[in-house]
Amino acid sequence: MNIMVITKSIVCMIVFLLMGVCFVPNLQGSSEKINESSSLLQSDRRVPCDNITVPDCVEVGDLLLLDLPWVEFIYYRIPGPYNDHGAIYVGNNTFVDAVVPVVKSRDYSHFYSLQKNYVFLRVKTANESQRQAAAAWAASKVGSPYQHFFRPPWFGLKMANTNLSLPIAHKFYCMELLWAAYYHQGIDIDQNGWSFPWWVPGDDILNDDDVEIIYRNVANSTEITKPFKGIYVANTKRMSTLEKTIVLGEITIEAETYNENVTRMDFFIDDVFMAAVTLPPFQWTWSEQASGRRMIKAIASDGQGNHYATSVIVWKIF
Repeated sequence: MNIMVITKSIVCMIVFLLMGVCFVPNLQGSSEKINESSSLLQSDRRVPCDNITVPDCVEVGDLLLLDLPWVEFIYYRIPGPYNDHGAIYVGNNTFVDAVVPVVKSRDYSHFYSLQKNYVFLRVKTANESQRQAAAAWAASKVGSPYQHFFRPPWFGLKMANTNLSLPIAHKFYCMELLWAAYYHQGIDIDQNGWSFPWWVPGDDILNDDDVEIIYRNVANSTEITKPFKGIYVANTKRMSTLEKTIVLGEITIEAETYNENVTRMDFFIDDVFMAAVTLPPFQWTWSEQASGRRMIKAIASDGQGNHYATSVIVWKIF
């Protein structure tokens, strides 16, 4: 009888958590949304920068992809650098980007003050006329409403034809705006093309064959790649999810960094120090039995005394 009660309790807990997996909140933030409950290291903070100009190599029509300096609780976030936000250069130190509540035109200083890593891209298959036209098209969309990536029923569906009689035809999220600007010039910069799920993250633009990197800066690219948005059983990801991370049993936590100066990775559970790893791969196995909502944090350190934090919230069972 006791075994049956325990089994039923476990099943109920899993069902409850899975219901949370399918729940998609009504987001009121953009890619610049932060989680106020998450602690930041002082060295992760950025202050506003004035009179910052784009690198000399940047031309009209070039794209800016960047990572933001906050802990990664952005719902559409996927592992990898330069995935958090994007903008297109329209000249005069100005970029156009899609944010809540509308598409905006903003000075480069704004983006520089936000980023922890950034990359400038050029659509190498476009000629100068096409790049100018892409920038002009994006600029013409200033004031257009923002498309919430996970607002049902569209879930980040990309759309270039703004004349269609659909609720999202004239709305844009950040990466969709960049893609649509060039799609109107006959160039598809989405590596995924029109394969399911028909949305465009920064990673697909970054790795598209039409695109090349012309300038990049990596300061803090530390992130936890396992566990991440999925259901893990016996240390293996069994199913991906949109938001929740659920762990049943032991899990090997993996943290990655593209910063070559990082020499140490400290692992924490609920801000309690657990282990330090000094050589890549930066991994630590969490075998402690625990239940409920827990925060896994990894703090990378480099030889210059800089520290970079990243974390993920998980639901732990056993």
